[in-house]
Amino acid sequence: MTDVDLRVMWDRLVHITEECWLTIWRTAFSTIIGEAQDFGCELLDPDGGSLAHSPRSMPVFNLSLPRAVAALVARFPRESLREGDVLVTNDPWVCAGHLFDIAVVTPVFRRGRLAGLVGSIAHCSDIGGSKDPAGVREVYEEGLQIPPMRLYRAGERSRDLLELIAANVRRPETVIGDIQAQVAANVVGARRLLEFMDECGLEDLGPLAAEIQSRSEAAMRAAIAAVPDGAYRGEAWCDGVDWPLRLPVEVRVAGDALTVDFAGAPPQEPRGGVNCTYSYTAAHAAYALKCVLGPDLPANHGAYRPIEVLAPAGSILACERPASVGVRTRVGWYIATAIFGALAAALPERVKAHTASPLSVTAYGEGFNDHMLLGGGNGAWRGGEGQSALLFPTSAANVAVEMFEARTPVLVERKRLLPASGGAGRWRGGQGQEVVLRKLHDDDAPVLIAAHVEGARVDVPGLFGGAPGARAGGWVERAGAGRAPLPQGGTVVLRASDERVVLQVGGGSGYGT
Repeated sequence: MTDVDLRVMWDRLVHITEECWLTIWRTAFSTIIGEAQDFGCELLDPDGGSLAHSPRSMPVFNLSLPRAVAALVARFPRESLREGDVLVTNDPWVCAGHLFDIAVVTPVFRRGRLAGLVGSIAHCSDIGGSKDPAGVREVYEEGLQIPPMRLYRAGERSRDLLELIAANVRRPETVIGDIQAQVAANVVGARRLLEFMDECGLEDLGPLAAEIQSRSEAAMRAAIAAVPDGAYRGEAWCDGVDWPLRLPVEVRVAGDALTVDFAGAPPQEPRGGVNCTYSYTAAHAAYALKCVLGPDLPANHGAYRPIEVLAPAGSILACERPASVGVRTRVGWYIATAIFGALAAALPERVKAHTASPLSVTAYGEGFNDHMLLGGGNGAWRGGEGQSALLFPTSAANVAVEMFEARTPVLVERKRLLPASGGAGRWRGGQGQEVVLRKLHDDDAPVLIAAHVEGARVDVPGLFGGAPGARAGGWVERAGAGRAPLPQGGTVVLRASDERVVLQVGGGSGYGT
């Protein structure tokens, strides 16, 4: 196989995953998937190792889907799978870290043999449970848990499972519709994969996968070997539940291998949903390292073999059941900041300063339940200012005001960049943004706004003397009552059209002086 042949085949595999991605995007029912693009699609080899993913896939999903596949295959061994089977789970400890993220995986058969797998993870609009995470103490309170199960058996839908899901969520037609969009994308991916194998004369994806993955591994090892050996330490602070939490990290480079060690991480929180499962932590750590070491390297199982991620069991970065995990992004989105800070001394030209945590806003009530995502200011880097109002380390999109207003009885009175919110420095951090929401109608139907503001308690310094960006914040304005801070947990009930919620997403930190 020549380099040209391999490149053509690789590009074709990526194109297949992109067609899967487009299928979900065009057929999803919810704003969180169809507008915010909070999902990812991937091809995997017969052993469940990642082979290729859509360039627009959510990074954390690309890295956590293989773990979900491993759990699914452990429950349903290869010899028990049949053509037309579709597997599903949202187990936070083997999937993407909280119950909203549902993995749907389809085995692909060629001439009776397992040729590979097509899968996706998508953030469903609702999974039942509490909408106020402040007091939640266990995952049992956060919604419906779906252990590794068959969603389809030999082409026949599991009506019992779908009815169980529908009975436990607030908008069943939306949630089931989104799951079916994932199933449809897998059908497209399976069909295109078999066409690809026919055209290339491949009986098995194994040899091609081994070649692609081994080359990616070699390239990543070369990138790691270019970093001076040593132990590099960093940290990041986040708001926590009752008080700020410190997330320490040590990145150890030894030859062509690298270890990320979160020893000293705080113990898991007894309530509040901010705990991260190890699967979620490992995915974010690996993504941050790829951004620094090899952003252009083909991303697959091989690229991550040289990387080991350690986190203490029972810590906030490797929580144990039945810890609450619903808003684990409030901690997990600081992992990249800690790793970038650790590697700043070794790779100052490749790291960037802290990016303010994005904000997810959910409006729900009788007959509606939809999301708006808002990006914060990105951190600056050597040679460039941070982008404004862009989501990172997630690759989700800001949701259009028009779409949010069309699907909820909420008016967005104002949405603007926050002037001077980026941290000062030789290169300034990006600006955050502000949104003002109010209830549209004076009726008897309350509107609940859930907004988990992160970055309101802590300042995260920039790199090499750069200043922190502006903090996040939020408050409620009621006629005759003035301004009141958001309640802990961020859930507000609006009952009149003159009541407003004001939300501010923080700015990115600066780089240099």
